[in-house]
Amino acid sequence: MRTFGPNVNGFHDVSDQMIDNLRRRAEAHFRRQESEKGGLTSIAAFEEHRKRVRDHFMTAIGDLPEERTPLNVQCTGSVDRGAFTIEKLIYESLPEFYVTAALYLPKGIVFPQPAVVFVHGHSDLGKSYPVYQAVCVDLAANGFVVLAVDPPGQGERFQYFDPEKGERIIGGCTTEHTYAGLQFTLGGASIGRHFIWDVMRGIDYLETRPEVDPTRIGLTGNSGGGTQSCLLMMSEPRFAASVPCTFVMTLESYMKTGQAQDSEQIVPGCFVNGPDHDDYITAMAPKPVLVGAAAYDYFPIEGAIEAVDRAKRIYALYDAEDKVDITIAPTRHQYSSYLREACVNWYKRHFRGESPDFTTGEPETLPDEALWATPNGQVLDLYPNSKTVFDLNRERLEESRLPPAVINRDTGHDGGNTDQMRETIGEVLGIPEGRSQKIYPRIVAENIVDGYETEEIFFFSEPNIVVTGVFIHPLDGTAVEQTDLVLFENGTNDIPDKREWLESRLASGRQLFVFDPRGIGGVQARPFNRGGNPHGGEYKLGSDAIMLGISTLGLRVFDILRGYDYLRTREDVNQVGLYGIGKSAFYAYFAGALEDGFASLEFDNLLYSYRNLTDTRYYDQERYDLEVMAWGILRHFDLVDLAPCFGNRPVRWIAPRNAKGEILTDEAFNWKFLAVAKERGYSGEATRT
Repeated sequence: MRTFGPNVNGFHDVSDQMIDNLRRRAEAHFRRQESEKGGLTSIAAFEEHRKRVRDHFMTAIGDLPEERTPLNVQCTGSVDRGAFTIEKLIYESLPEFYVTAALYLPKGIVFPQPAVVFVHGHSDLGKSYPVYQAVCVDLAANGFVVLAVDPPGQGERFQYFDPEKGERIIGGCTTEHTYAGLQFTLGGASIGRHFIWDVMRGIDYLETRPEVDPTRIGLTGNSGGGTQSCLLMMSEPRFAASVPCTFVMTLESYMKTGQAQDSEQIVPGCFVNGPDHDDYITAMAPKPVLVGAAAYDYFPIEGAIEAVDRAKRIYALYDAEDKVDITIAPTRHQYSSYLREACVNWYKRHFRGESPDFTTGEPETLPDEALWATPNGQVLDLYPNSKTVFDLNRERLEESRLPPAVINRDTGHDGGNTDQMRETIGEVLGIPEGRSQKIYPRIVAENIVDGYETEEIFFFSEPNIVVTGVFIHPLDGTAVEQTDLVLFENGTNDIPDKREWLESRLASGRQLFVFDPRGIGGVQARPFNRGGNPHGGEYKLGSDAIMLGISTLGLRVFDILRGYDYLRTREDVNQVGLYGIGKSAFYAYFAGALEDGFASLEFDNLLYSYRNLTDTRYYDQERYDLEVMAWGILRHFDLVDLAPCFGNRPVRWIAPRNAKGEILTDEAFNWKFLAVAKERGYSGEATRT
């Protein structure tokens, strides 16, 4: 049995279509926002815009904790560095959630002095990374108090750590951030909320120190620390100035690079509602902001320049053009000596009114362990039972758990009826509208392979999106009872490996339409980024979709519905069944919930519960990633809540799995899923094999 050749057997170039589709959607919003910002010609208009963007940002990250619980600050040691000392600190930003930090204190402070918070880029060493130490040393040597805070997953705060073996379990830091962050995504939040809150609580501590002037607290960091700087500029009004480095660009310039970013760097809906990166800068207007950029960065320098130019137009409304600027270092991506010097001089000028005449050298830094606030360099070694971001996310989900919508078994309807649930599915997944568009199928090849008549077909599921499928007829003389829309994990590319399964199904009287939704099989997207697991091309496309307020999951579900629509146009098709396996079982599950026309449903190796995924510290990320998720699903439903949408159709669950990838026993599946589904109002014929 045959699969498709490159570019649909040479009939249509599909290698860029999924990338281009998301980009077209985003560009429409970029142009709209560009026009709207052009109309911000008064302070009042801008203030209204700023509030709207900030409100959306807070919703997108899941808001921030409400209670400022006791910090319980511990100073576990100090280091004398001559002109300054370094205090090694541990505090609790939330109860039993420990933050490690280093406080650089210049000697001889008589009156409260300005302070700078240093947030760290993606180094596993966190505050001990020599490049970052050098920034803190230069600032402290110039009389600034500096608080350097380890973010989750870095420094002494690995969130997945085995104290007995002294080993990291998930990592490095970028992998850890995204591994944990995907669980936040399901709950409608961002792991970034804890990066933000940890630093905000650090400011609470700085305000208690007599050495610190609370009206002059600044901020800096590069790369992932540039991200944190931006998130904090949007969130924390107490910052009086900022120097975000090697991150600021424009969302449009970022999108064109094809690069992936960690979970905390993805703000849901930002392509549609902001913030774009100029919004991070103007969130502080008219306070001083210097953008540090690198000329040879993989973050586009053109985007950085454009973002600052946009910000200058807003600062002009306040007659404060001199308080926003960009400095460009002739380097690659790093917090270089050029940026270090510019940062110190920015704060000398704006916090002290001094001449920006500092020239940096080669600051002496300390070995990693010299800055440890814990005995062995890890919080989870000192406090094995302390909370991690996983625990905090699970607690948040428990607090926000919604009561289930129960379908009346007699009428099929109540306040949570199936029509309403289907509407919610469409909104949460971001499923496009427009199934009424006429389908013009192209049969690009007809062959007989070992007696099986096959057709290779493509059509447009929506403008500029080609989907493909191989229609396989049973052997002559076999009575056809049903046509199955078949979704393999790798689409039609899996046909050779699935031959035995296909032939068995064909012999039972089924016609088969092995189908490829966008980005899969015959319409697979080309490789376009350098990220490996978990930050490959699918993750990047999924992140872009989230920033559009939709999901690649929803787009593929739409394609499958269009596959059903196509089958209904064929005279040789009577009733249509649906089968999906692995990741494609998710697509089948949602399509089956939305379309009553599927006569039977089969879900093979499907996760039984998203909530089980967020409750499982070590889940199987090979199986469960952004391809099968949408932001905020668990704010509205879990998979079992959709079972009533299947009505009384026969449904077959094959080898259902938990978040670890383990197959559930019959007893466990009946208890954890089928019994709950019946409580919700599912009335169909269910089998589990």
